[in-house]
Amino acid sequence: MKTKHLLVGLLIAGASTVSAQNTLELNLNHQFDGAAFQYGTVYQLEGRAVRLDRVQYYLSGFEITHDGGQTTTMPDTYVLGSANITNYSLGQETFTTLEGISFDLGVDAARNGMGTSNWPSGHPLAAQSPSMDWGWPSGYFFWTIEGMVDDTGDGTPNKMFQFHGIGDHLLRDVNGFTGWTLSGSTVTIDLNVNIAGWLKAIDLESVGFSHDGGNNNVAVAENTNPNYVFFDPASLGIEEEAQNEHFIHADYTMAYAPTIYYDLATGENVDIRVMDMSGSVVLETQDQSPEGNYFVRKELPDGTYLISFTNGNISEQFRFVVKN
Repeated sequence: MKTKHLLVGLLIAGASTVSAQNTLELNLNHQFDGAAFQYGTVYQLEGRAVRLDRVQYYLSGFEITHDGGQTTTMPDTYVLGSANITNYSLGQETFTTLEGISFDLGVDAARNGMGTSNWPSGHPLAAQSPSMDWGWPSGYFFWTIEGMVDDTGDGTPNKMFQFHGIGDHLLRDVNGFTGWTLSGSTVTIDLNVNIAGWLKAIDLESVGFSHDGGNNNVAVAENTNPNYVFFDPASLGIEEEAQNEHFIHADYTMAYAPTIYYDLATGENVDIRVMDMSGSVVLETQDQSPEGNYFVRKELPDGTYLISFTNGNISEQFRFVVKN
């Protein structure tokens, strides 16, 4: 009789636990500096025309914050993100109110060396086509970013580059997201992914085929947080940061005398200098509005130049090409 009562009690407790579980969904809204991302589209990145043909990446190490600051780790949850896919399932977890989430870019060391054969078809860590690993024991590609960059200044991407990040040292914590109050049987987490952030301040023309854990892929890893690759679209602080970004664009209608349009995140006037690649100043003007356009009036030889905008608060550079 006692055994029967105990069995009934366990069944009731088990049913209660199951009913308290919530389905977690992750929406990754891929963008390129604020524009909705699409493969094959030509974007401007720091004065260069860029087209991306493949963007995939792993997320692991998920941890949720819930119900007054409690934390639950999710060691078996992995996401293989693709720039053309928004919706991902994170499985089920038991909580009443979700308050935050954190995760890593890449595959944790414990699973990185296991190889794809240990996972059933359809699992993010199983073999993929195109491949997302370099075989055991080298491990997974933490990301694959492939595309073309314009290295002639004609506005058409023509030179190939590829990042395939490999190695445990590339694993990066993504800034945690908190301050939410989300509840329901299905909870959807919305995050924006600014793909352009991964490529900031990297000379794409010299990248070539970086299938390794070297400097180019370390730069991608380091760009993950400072450039807000992942950010909460509902976060006021992040929105303010995005509004404070500089906008600089080159109009090559007259390739021999391009016009540089700019809108700088400063309220003070700026000094403008144009330098050749040796660092010699070829044009200079002071005390200009932080918003406007700069027409290259002086005839310059063919080549690549840097235009700088500086004052006491900012120092921003932009590369452009003159083609006679």
